[in-house]
Amino acid sequence: MRKDRPSAAWIVAVAVLLAGCTAPVAAPSPSPEPSIESIATAAPLPTPEATPDPAAPCKDCWPLTGKPLKVGAVDKRPLVVKIDNVPLARPHYGITQADMVFEILVEGFVTRLAAVYQSQDAQTIGNIRSARLADRSLTPMVRGALVYSGTSTYEKPLIQADASDGKYIDLSADYTSGYYRVNFRPGPYDMFTSAAAMRQAMAAKGGDGPQQVPSWGFLADPDHAPTIAGMTGASVATDITIPYREDSSRVQYKYDAKTRTYGRWQNSASKAVRDVDGVNNQPVAASNVVIIHTEIWEVPQIVDAGGAHAHDMRLVGAGAATIFRDGLRQEGTWARATESDLFTFKNAAGEQILFDQGQTWVHVVPNEWEITSQQ
Repeated sequence: MRKDRPSAAWIVAVAVLLAGCTAPVAAPSPSPEPSIESIATAAPLPTPEATPDPAAPCKDCWPLTGKPLKVGAVDKRPLVVKIDNVPLARPHYGITQADMVFEILVEGFVTRLAAVYQSQDAQTIGNIRSARLADRSLTPMVRGALVYSGTSTYEKPLIQADASDGKYIDLSADYTSGYYRVNFRPGPYDMFTSAAAMRQAMAAKGGDGPQQVPSWGFLADPDHAPTIAGMTGASVATDITIPYREDSSRVQYKYDAKTRTYGRWQNSASKAVRDVDGVNNQPVAASNVVIIHTEIWEVPQIVDAGGAHAHDMRLVGAGAATIFRDGLRQEGTWARATESDLFTFKNAAGEQILFDQGQTWVHVVPNEWEITSQQ
């Protein structure tokens, strides 16, 4: 309890009595009471910051990699670039700068890539090859522009009709400038381009306006526990094999716990060769590997020079999926309502599976294929 302060009159009386005996002493000044105004303007105590949920998706990030947005326009239209994947077409140029890469079966059961560029614009991309029917479903999903060398007489009017309907921008080399031939590769593996040239061509077609590119759902914290965000109950899997053609296309991934990425190897003459970027010899390092199981069938209207039929596949609806992330394997499902929607992935408990920040490789394979993995 505070004691009552002496009154001013009492202080004066004591001072008069003491004046004749001692030297005058100045009376102490009373401490000022805090005013209402000073209380009102006092600095508030800092509010402690909320601890972020490590399993929360990243918000201020690139939608196709999940990496923090530091520079660049998050609403720029992605480029979906068709790249050949036979041994003579390797190494790929600019592949490590792609946000996502889709690997699709084509005629002869070899594969072709659709590399998606948004957060980084590669100066050299190649080699550029023709489009396939699956690209008509994948390109609208990312609000993209399709970059390709041409296509069959059966597919060409379908792609042109899609572009006329505003589903995506058609940047075929048949009627788009910005492509060139190199002299260190034999044809038809010698066509190259750059992201800058394709963006210039896209602008000439009026396709460079802002796009609301949907996010695939990436973890906000790159240093998270491996089992969060849909990976509860997952099994350890550090070596993965996708059974494409043994002589030329079989794919293997090996997990590196230090970098939390998957190195990629492909067969060439039945021997596994590590995939690197032809621009800088940098190894391909995927943060996520996704397997989509679905129905795949031959298209009788499209036949290559060797008599093999092209393929089409179901990419809308639902099916089985396998997700590899953080050295783990999770069985689950994929779902996609329309061609404008993204794939969503859930585990057996119905929890959405989020991805690590970085590059994602997506493989679309037949339902009956078995994807093997080892610890």
